[in-house]
Amino acid sequence: MPRDPRLRLVRQDPGTPDLSVPAADRALGAGEPPTGAIGQPVPPDPTVPGAAGVGGRDPFGAGTSPGSPDLAVPAADRGIGGGEPTTETAATEAAEDEADKADEPKRLQDLLGFEDSPVKIYGWIQNSYTGNTNGRGKSGENFGVNPNHKANWWMGNQYYIVVENPLEQDDTVNFGFRVDNLFGHDWQFNYMQGLFNDAFPLNKPGYDLAQLYGEVHLPFLTEGGLDIKGGRFYTLAGYEQVPAIARPLLSTPYMFNYGQPFTHTGVMTTLHLTDKINLYNGAINGWDRWINERYLWGYMGGFSWTSQDDKTTLAMTAVWGPNQFPSFLPASQQIYPTGYVNIPTLAGLRNPGYWRNDRTLFTWVGTHKWNDRLTQVMETDQAWERSIPGLGSGGANGAPRDATWFSYGNWFLYELSPKLTGVWRSEVFWDPQGARTQKIVNGQFVGDRFYEMTLGMIYKPIPNLWIRPEARYDWSQYHNAYTDDTRKSQLTLAVDAIILW
Repeated sequence: MPRDPRLRLVRQDPGTPDLSVPAADRALGAGEPPTGAIGQPVPPDPTVPGAAGVGGRDPFGAGTSPGSPDLAVPAADRGIGGGEPTTETAATEAAEDEADKADEPKRLQDLLGFEDSPVKIYGWIQNSYTGNTNGRGKSGENFGVNPNHKANWWMGNQYYIVVENPLEQDDTVNFGFRVDNLFGHDWQFNYMQGLFNDAFPLNKPGYDLAQLYGEVHLPFLTEGGLDIKGGRFYTLAGYEQVPAIARPLLSTPYMFNYGQPFTHTGVMTTLHLTDKINLYNGAINGWDRWINERYLWGYMGGFSWTSQDDKTTLAMTAVWGPNQFPSFLPASQQIYPTGYVNIPTLAGLRNPGYWRNDRTLFTWVGTHKWNDRLTQVMETDQAWERSIPGLGSGGANGAPRDATWFSYGNWFLYELSPKLTGVWRSEVFWDPQGARTQKIVNGQFVGDRFYEMTLGMIYKPIPNLWIRPEARYDWSQYHNAYTDDTRKSQLTLAVDAIILW
């Protein structure tokens, strides 16, 4: 039985997070966390077709359909891995949601007759094309635009497969696991140092083991209990996430690609303090790195809060710890993690400053549901790092330098119809020392402010198909950064298609 019989779980499709909540609570999977908290869907308004999410309709207009994330909350509260409802609750939900089944994506597992299996297998396919009005240039890069970073190219971004046994949020001790397999061009977007180094050619399809963790639900301490997971998992920080279905647009903002981690390896706890407040605490071995070395441990934690009327959410995440490397990386490596300066003369040598190369990041994400159709999301990030080797001299002699970076982003999601949602994103990303974007002028790293505004939409002609066109304009304030550093702005026109299965 649920801990509070007044709380009714809303059925969600495996693999489709609620994009109206913070990343950690988006329920990226078949899990169904308790109703009420961020990322734990509130009961839908039965008078509104497709009602779901925070205070009204699902911003994607997909109703309670599995695979339709609620983008109205921060990433930390989208419940990645989530929780499975009790048998009795699931039966109740099945009866209540029978009328909505026509709007739900048809999952391959269900069509094969395994819908009742405790182990869920599901995923999606995402392809995209991005055109740059400046042309391809010599490098063919859309600087700042990720993961669709190739100009005038078709990309097979994500062929994504999830295998999981989600937790049940009830009064029993129970165990779960999750494995995310990312095939396609986005493997290098989600790159983790030490895992498959140089295994796949750049800009070609490859593979990334995006998540690999086990977890346990303990019905102790509070009414909602405590969840513990260990392994590799997506970060709690920020609003947008790596999985294509966990963000409202094809492209991601600068703050996501340059300012935040993608994944961590470690242990994370979620304490459901109340039905409106979650507390997060955990130990991680840094940003985007595997367990190939004995990395120093750091900390990630924070909280998420939902208002009594379920229309407003707030999430804060703090990440701290050493984030350079015990030894300088090979000079010939094809990808270097963002924030690492390649110093060929020191390749392979021990880094004497590793212990003091600590990095601190704070992210704040607030959302508000203005009415049944309009949701606003705001995010602000602040970060600093000490003694980054090579930053002070363009990598020539490894001179260290401290660095800071800041960002602010704003999203509006407006449901035009049950099948069509409009999206507007605007952002400023300030990289004073050039540590994150790593632009070099006359042999020196230079800082800059980068801006982008993106107008797009999510169109769902049928529940299993998403089509997302977007027009994005980027510009830099001080230096040429686009089209091989020859221009200070660029306009990209892009579209992606996602098939849920």
